[in-house]
Parts: sequence; C-alpha cells; structure tokens
Amino acid sequence: MVTGRFLDELVALDPEQFDITVISAEGFGSYNRIMLSSILAKKATVASIIQKDEAWYQSNDIGLKLGLSALKIDTEHKQVLLSDQSIISYDHLVIATGSRASKIPAKNLHLEHVIFFRTINDTHLILNQCANTQRALVIGGGLLGLEAAYGLAQQGVKVTLLHRSGWLLNRQLDEKSGKMLQDIMQNMDIEFRLKDEVVSFNGEQSLESVTFKSGDTENFDMAIIATGITPNSEIGLDAGLEGNRAILVDDYMQTSDDHISAIGECIEHDGQTFGLVDPLWRQAKTLALRIVKDEKQAFIQQEVATKLKVSGVQLYSAGQVETKYNNLLCIEDQSAGVYRKLIIKSNKIVGIVLFGDVSSGPFYFDLMQQQQDVSKLLPNLIFGEQAVSVEDK
Repeated sequence: MVTGRFLDELVALDPEQFDITVISAEGFGSYNRIMLSSILAKKATVASIIQKDEAWYQSNDIGLKLGLSALKIDTEHKQVLLSDQSIISYDHLVIATGSRASKIPAKNLHLEHVIFFRTINDTHLILNQCANTQRALVIGGGLLGLEAAYGLAQQGVKVTLLHRSGWLLNRQLDEKSGKMLQDIMQNMDIEFRLKDEVVSFNGEQSLESVTFKSGDTENFDMAIIATGITPNSEIGLDAGLEGNRAILVDDYMQTSDDHISAIGECIEHDGQTFGLVDPLWRQAKTLALRIVKDEKQAFIQQEVATKLKVSGVQLYSAGQVETKYNNLLCIEDQSAGVYRKLIIKSNKIVGIVLFGDVSSGPFYFDLMQQQQDVSKLLPNLIFGEQAVSVEDK
C-alpha cells in the first residue's frame, strides 16, 4: 500500500524524472490490505481492493516485476538480486517491504489450516477452507483478529476468538469499553476465550485440535493467527543498513546508506515502528518531496485514532486509555450502549475512548492534536461537540 501511495506522489510531482521499477513478491500490484477482512465478510472482492493493476503501471511507464522476491542488496555496486537470479541496478533504492504476521510461541505452526492472515493469498486459503470448516479459532483480540473473526462468522463458521489479555483491543480501549465490545460481538455468534494462549496445534498433517495454556484442548478445523506484525526488514539489515527493531530512517526517510531510503512497516523512526495508514501516507509524501524536489518536509510522529470495520460496532479511540493520576471525564448510558471517556492532563485532552456514539470523535481528536486548553469547555465537553457553546469553542 505504501508503495502505491509513494508512486502517486512521484507521478504527481514529476513522472518523467525517473526510470522506475517496482519489485513485488506478491502476484498483484498495489492493493488495499486493510480490506482483506471485508472480503471474508462478503462485503468486498479481490478485484475491488486492487488499487493499481498492471495496466496502471503500463500507462505510467513504470516497470513491474510480479511474483519475484528481492533476495539481496549489493550496496557497493548498487544492485538488487531477484529470486529468478536476475539483477537490477539502481541509482536510488526505496525499501517498502512492509511486514508479516507475527508468529506465536506454539508447537506445530506448520500444520495445514493454521493460517497467518496478511495477504490476498492468505485470504484465498481461508475462504477455500471455510466450506470444510465447522469450528475456527482466531488468535488475537486486536483490530485484525476481531475483523477476521467477524468475517468468518459471516461465512457461517462457528468462531472462537482467543486473546491473552483480559479484554478486547486492550491497547485502544479500557476494560469497560472492551467488555461492551465483547458483548456486541457475542451477539454475532462469536465466542471468546480471554486470558489464555495456545500451547500446541495438534494433528498429523492438518489441524485437528488446539491445546491451551489453561490445560484445555478443543477441536478446531482451522486457526487464523492475527496477533500483530513483524517488520520485513531483513533484506536491509543484511545489507548492512542500521536498525534495531527495523530499518532505521531519519526524519526524511533516509537510511544509513545515502542511496537507499525506506518507508512503511519495515522502518524504525525514533524507536517506533508503524502499522497504521496515516503515518505511512505521510512518510510517502516526505520521501517523494526529498527525492524529486530536494525539499525537506520532516516526518513527525502523531497520535492516530483507532476505528473498527465491524458492522454494528462504533468505537473511536486515541491517546491514553487508562490513567491513575490525570483528571477523568466519563459518562455511560447502558440502555443505549453508549460510553465516553476523556482523560485530561494540565487542562488538555490526552486520551479519548468513545463507544456506541462516536460522532464527536474528530472534534475531541482535533482538540487533542492542537493541545488546546479545554478548561472553558468543562463540564459540557463530555456530552459532545453539540453541547459546547460556540463562544467557548
């Protein structure tokens, strides 16, 4: 996805300046990976999520090598070795290799029908197996895991979602809103197993059952692993580029090699890695401006709001979700399924948790981003944007 966005920026700025070649290990051009769970839920097709097909690359005179992995970077000769043993030379190389699904410390990950959910091919595997699946286990109570569980339930599969923490989306929601989310998704015929982990996948060739840390063993026909991502940074680090968690870049997406830049989920910036779209888009713009116009527009890390693509679920979260020391504004309407929490520090919003009614989310988020003093907006602030007077705004 970030490569597609970067190409858009390049084409908009100066399409004639470079002879561009894109190397893709997958057999597709740029596609919207965020929508993979919507394919599972029958709300999208593979064709509908392709953002740039082969015709787009041809029309923009951009070389595209599909189904070929980049195996090695020779920084001395400025060349890249591909999986078909061909070599491509470069004046400037951009690494945008993204990430892969993180492994979990469980035995027998190699069994058939234990699937890491990350690509179009993974989605095809899951859909093909659904016809022969009565019970599926989804591992991971983050955004991707919840969306995968919802998608499988829409396919008529009996789903159990496993999460090692005490409530869902524990990084984005507090315990109260996490439990509210669980209640809604249980009404979608999704079962939950919290505060537990997989010890072993069992079967001779294909998955037959799963043994949990709690000691229980249950039968499953398929398991989907969606526990997070690991940067695909090895090709850069093996070439000698600096980095710890991923490929290290500066504020302008420059690596430790003057002729190599990197963007997206494979990078590390100020000790952070990335998995959401907003920062990746800004990275693509920063790099394009530097390469095309030698313009320095620094990439700055910012808070990003969280939303969930599950029908019937409205949530909005940003910043801190738990606090022991700051001021707290909270309101709940159990009958309406509405919950709002604002965390205030030094008269500024530092945390937002909204569930059931998220209409004021962008308003709160803008106040937080601008670090605006909200003391004059109290106590009506918690009731939403419409409750705050124009004069106070």
